[in-house]
Parts: sequence; structure tokens; C-alpha cells
Amino acid sequence: MSSLSREQIDALCRLMDERWNREVSEIRSVVERSRDDRLQESLAGRAADRLDEALTEIAQRADYVIVRQDVQDVRDIEAARSRLAAGTYGACIDCGRDIPYERLLAYPTAKRCIDCQREHEELRAVRV
Repeated sequence: MSSLSREQIDALCRLMDERWNREVSEIRSVVERSRDDRLQESLAGRAADRLDEALTEIAQRADYVIVRQDVQDVRDIEAARSRLAAGTYGACIDCGRDIPYERLLAYPTAKRCIDCQREHEELRAVRV
């Protein structure tokens, strides 16, 4: 376990809980909106106007991107909770050093220190 105090861990857990609730709520909202759109389409028939169809498609794609990010955020929170349970939360998964509390406040699901995260992103950018 990192050198985080019990108070710091509690504060970070609250942040993760709030974020988890917000992300799940947004996912549910998009799913409900999608259901409503399908119901309206089935009742009114397909939109004849190509502009309406294009706008609907853009909205659905945007919703998909939002939901995909929300799902990834929920997964990150669950992974952070697993690290917390395992006693490894707050320690960089690459170098093992403590992740500073300030970084965790900004990004409670961080699994790497800032130096290792930069290196990870640079390596990933080279591969793409």
C-alpha cells in the first residue's frame, strides 16, 4: 500500500463513488433515450427527410462514444477498487513508487505515476 492516509483513501473512495454513480446514470440515460427514439420511430414510421436521418445517426454515434467512455471509466473505477482491496492502490503499476495524492485527487483511478504514464503514452503513440 502506498503512503496514503486513511483520510486520503476515504476522500478518494468518495470521489470514485461519485464518479461511478455519475457514469452509470449517464449510461442509463443514453440507453433510455435510445429506447425512446426507437419507440418513436416505430410509431411514426421512418423519417423521410435525409437531414433528419443524418442528424439521428450523428446523435447515435455521439451517444455511442459517450457510453463507450463511460463504460471505460466504470471499468477503471472497478480496477482501482480491486487495487485498493489488494493493498496496491496508490502505487505505480510500472515502477512501484507512490503516486502522489495530488495526482490521485485529479485522477483517482490513476495506476501509474506521472513519469511512467508519460512513457506509457509515448510508447503507445509510437505503435500507432
